[in-house]
Amino acid sequence: MIYVDSNALVYLLHDVRPKSSLVIDTLSGSDEVYTSLRTIEETSYILVRIHLTKQYGVRSIHQIREVIRRHGLEFIKDELATLRSLLSGYNIVVLQDRATVDEIHDAMVKYHLLPGDAIIALTCKHHGIDTILTFDEDFKRVPWLRVVP
Repeated sequence: MIYVDSNALVYLLHDVRPKSSLVIDTLSGSDEVYTSLRTIEETSYILVRIHLTKQYGVRSIHQIREVIRRHGLEFIKDELATLRSLLSGYNIVVLQDRATVDEIHDAMVKYHLLPGDAIIALTCKHHGIDTILTFDEDFKRVPWLRVVP
């Protein structure tokens, strides 16, 4: 069982080499692959942010919201469809996130994690997932997770 983090999905979608090749190799060699709604949300936001930074030079969340208010999100529709196809193509199961407020706060403090990463780590723990495909070094501080590649 392996969990796929948002950075691995973005590298794969944007074919950022050599990282995308490592993601493909890992996914191709894994029978049970999972992610969660939290990771899909984060990946979707990153895709929006990348596009708006390239297209409009935006940097802050306020600028991102303003551009979206003016221009909508039609521009990201195809890339989101590609993300869904990628999930389907690699048989990645999207899990519901599982964590309590106390667990999130405890993991943040104990393992020095941001809230989103704490939710991901706890979701893995609750679902019995012990391996995470990520390029985020922070997950190496979580004792129940093995980080690959």
